[in-house]
Amino acid sequence: MADFTVTATQLNLRRSPAVSSNNIIAALPQGQQVEDLDRTNHPWWKIRTTFHNTPLEGFVHSQHLEPAATAPTRATTTGITAVHLGEHANAKLDSTGGRAFALGDPTKPRRGSATPATDLGTIIGYLDVERSARYQPTSASTFCNIYAYDYCYLAKAYLPRVWWTGPALEKLARGESVEIRYAVTVNELNANSLFDWLNDHGPRFAWRRVFDLDTIQNHANAGGVAVICAKRKELNRSGHIAAVVPETASQQAARTGGAVVRPLQSQAGAANHRYTNGPRAWWQGTEFREFGFFLAP
Repeated sequence: MADFTVTATQLNLRRSPAVSSNNIIAALPQGQQVEDLDRTNHPWWKIRTTFHNTPLEGFVHSQHLEPAATAPTRATTTGITAVHLGEHANAKLDSTGGRAFALGDPTKPRRGSATPATDLGTIIGYLDVERSARYQPTSASTFCNIYAYDYCYLAKAYLPRVWWTGPALEKLARGESVEIRYAVTVNELNANSLFDWLNDHGPRFAWRRVFDLDTIQNHANAGGVAVICAKRKELNRSGHIAAVVPETASQQAARTGGAVVRPLQSQAGAANHRYTNGPRAWWQGTEFREFGFFLAP
């Protein structure tokens, strides 16, 4: 018997050595320590672990385990700081896997030149939201939050893909060290949660809320990061978040009498658009309880 560590974001512990919808005991988080008991049904291993102070035994697929002795040291932090799961090789534009992670492509563009608006245009072209598999909607899910995260990450503005759990925030506020562990100390944020985060924590990370469409479009045109985020009335349904992006010679905000009425946006969602300015001010839809315009440097 030996100790191993879970490498998958989450790994199902099952009652029997087979994939079935009705044999899941628990979803073990990345970094969970397990003890190898029996490999008779390889590649399924019988393991033992303690999860939420409860001893458990069951089967997991050994592909998602590595010897604990060789597992990399997991990141820890103190203070309420930005948190990422990090860049991952499986987080790719042509893949639907790894959506909780930052893009792992070493050639990805970043904002940082003397012409930040041009950099943002390059990022939009690279992400190719209309064709990239990472953002394509399914019958059950849309990925506006993933696209907004990727856009902000490449633009070097912090928008969380995952954020600290309540107990983790309490420890960080006390100055304690907290290990970054998916589904234990951090959880993924959807668009509804991002609206709350931008209001509650955004100012700590240089986000500010504004209330004028000309202001948000002008900020984007100058190379700043800007988003519109709206929270649903029905919290079991997805809100929405879209980036407001720099205008180009061929792509413009919608204006009436010279004033912006619909800024130029880039988004994933039920429909994905590299650039769009309409046809409506979606954030004013009756399905949303509140919306906000947010700017980051």
